[in-house]
Amino acid sequence: MLSNKITIAAKGNRRIKLSIYSGHFATGHAHVDRYISMTEIRSNAAMAAEAADEISKFFRCTPIDTIICLENTQVIGAFIAQDLIDSSHSVNSGAAVNIITPGINSNNQLVFSSDMQQYVTNCNILLLMSTVSTGRSLARAAECIRYYGGKPVGIGSIFSAVEEAAGLPVHSIFMRSDLNEYNVYRSDECPLCKNGRKLDGFVTVGGCTEI
Repeated sequence: MLSNKITIAAKGNRRIKLSIYSGHFATGHAHVDRYISMTEIRSNAAMAAEAADEISKFFRCTPIDTIICLENTQVIGAFIAQDLIDSSHSVNSGAAVNIITPGINSNNQLVFSSDMQQYVTNCNILLLMSTVSTGRSLARAAECIRYYGGKPVGIGSIFSAVEEAAGLPVHSIFMRSDLNEYNVYRSDECPLCKNGRKLDGFVTVGGCTEI
């Protein structure tokens, strides 16, 4: 079982908590020395609603037609849409905000079905993710959205190690500075590997699979 667990609360809302495990983990793009579990925030309705409220504050002055939910953030995305529609302080008050989750092909590119493309083409898009480690996935996602004629206007995430990706600021609940330490390494430059430290697990969209 994963060990060395610590729990931190968001500075803006102490009811939002992250579970963090130290070790040696591989993601799709890099190696990291912390695994940040998103399971409770994404699965617990009460905490997901709190997280959505924190993220939606950044976008109440941004016209948004569609929220594209990546990395199992659909519950949070639904709460964000509701907040943007209901808030009298939002430019989206009373408007229709769509929530979609695209497919992903073998090249890790977003794929939108024919009936889903109407919510992308000529639409203002908010991209929602769980974790942004390097920004590479976001850059690819933004490129695909533009290919379909959409316009990325915002990026929201639960945690981000970067402040900007795809030419847009990343608005997150937790940042790198909130963690005591969080290091991202290229797999071929990872000092943990060079020191002979074996991987503790693989981190994917669904969570961590221990080795």
